[in-house]
Amino acid sequence: MNPIQHIDFKFKGSAGKLITADLSYSTYPESVPIVVFAHGFKGFKDWGAWPLAAEIFASKRLPFFKFNFSHNGTTPNHLQEFKDLEGFGNNNFKIEYDDVGCVLDFIDKKAETFPFVWNGEVHLIGHSRGGAIALLSASQDERISKCATWASVSDLERYLEMKDFTEWKKDGVHTIVNGRTNQEMPIYFQFIEAFAENAELLRLGKHLENFERPLLIIHGEEDNVVPIADAHTIYNEVPHAILVEIEKADHTFNTKHPLTERKITKAFAEVLTETIEFFLL
Repeated sequence: MNPIQHIDFKFKGSAGKLITADLSYSTYPESVPIVVFAHGFKGFKDWGAWPLAAEIFASKRLPFFKFNFSHNGTTPNHLQEFKDLEGFGNNNFKIEYDDVGCVLDFIDKKAETFPFVWNGEVHLIGHSRGGAIALLSASQDERISKCATWASVSDLERYLEMKDFTEWKKDGVHTIVNGRTNQEMPIYFQFIEAFAENAELLRLGKHLENFERPLLIIHGEEDNVVPIADAHTIYNEVPHAILVEIEKADHTFNTKHPLTERKITKAFAEVLTETIEFFLL
């Protein structure tokens, strides 16, 4: 097995902020697809076991491109810390949807410089809220060949219910506490306004009714952040999908941040095996 290599990138996302990204790859004897990974709410590309997952995919003939949403709160100099709370507060679903488009545009433009031959296929993975963004993107962007969701929410409107609309509009901001860092993280009322302005685009249920891409849905049976019922909702809307339930697994498949040693949990190993097999079909 040839060693896994990494390339870091920075490029403009939607609303003018930078997307930071990296590509994990090896040498391949034939052309290969590219896997793109979208993190979830209060997440980032280098959280926990995601970097190790990137290496495992890359070793299986699946180069792995993971990125930070442009408004996720990290910065190019602080990839694992929420230093840009103003950016976080101004994030919304339309920005994240557009960011995926920016990522695919970047890959289209840069692929000829990659040290392997890309076959033109993109396989998209989304975790948690990123799963819903991945589903929206895969339902509407023909550049995406296959989609996999890890612990995905089944609709985005639940995030609009975080606080009474009237009070949120009056205050202009709703604050949530990050349980891991204890930071108070703002979400400005533009979040609600942006959803209202783009409701047709962002209503996931409508798009799932006509979802045509091959789809793998993976969810932990003991997920107490996004209940496994969400996986069943997606599956009921997309009957050609494959649904995999991971026993005794929580929202991050029993992985934690930071990753203290280079090994993954049994539950996450099952996630990776199922996803790699699905992408190589």
